[in-house]
Amino acid sequence: MHDMVMAYFDGEKNAGLLLIAVGVIGLAAAVLFFQPRWGLRTLAVTLGILALAEIALGAGLYLRTDPQVEGLMAQLASTPARFTSEEAARMARVQRNFVVIEYVELAVIVVSALIAVTQKHRPGLAGVALGLLINGAFLLAFDLVAERRGAEYVSVIRGRGPASP
Repeated sequence: MHDMVMAYFDGEKNAGLLLIAVGVIGLAAAVLFFQPRWGLRTLAVTLGILALAEIALGAGLYLRTDPQVEGLMAQLASTPARFTSEEAARMARVQRNFVVIEYVELAVIVVSALIAVTQKHRPGLAGVALGLLINGAFLLAFDLVAERRGAEYVSVIRGRGPASP
C-alpha cells in the first residue's frame, strides 16, 4: 500500500510541475501573440490569464502534496483501517469531481470551437474563443490522465489490486 500511495502522489507532484511548465509556455505564447501587427491580442490576453491560473494551480498541487503524503503515511502506519475508509471516501469525491470537470471542459471546447468558427469575422471574440479552446483541450487531456491515475489508486485502496488498463 505504501508504494501505491507514494506512486500516486508522485504523479500528483509531476502533474503540478507539468501545469507550471504549460503555464510558462502559455505566458511565452501570450507575449508572442500580443504584438499588435498580428491582431491576436485577445488570444494573447486569454492565454496569459489562463497560463497564470495554470501556474497557480500547478504550484498549489505541487506544494500541498508532500504535507498531504506525510499525514496519510502517518495515518496508514497508525490506523490502517481508518486510512482505507477515509482515503477511499475522499478519492470517491475526487473521481466524481473529475467527471463533472471533464464535461465542463468538453462543453468549453465545443462552444469555443463553434464561436471561433462562426465568429471569425470578429477577431476579438474569436481570439478569446481560441484561447479557451486551446486550454480546454489541454485541461481535458490532463484531467483524463489524472482520473485514470486516481482510479488505479482507488482500486489498490479498496484492496482490488491495480486497475486494469
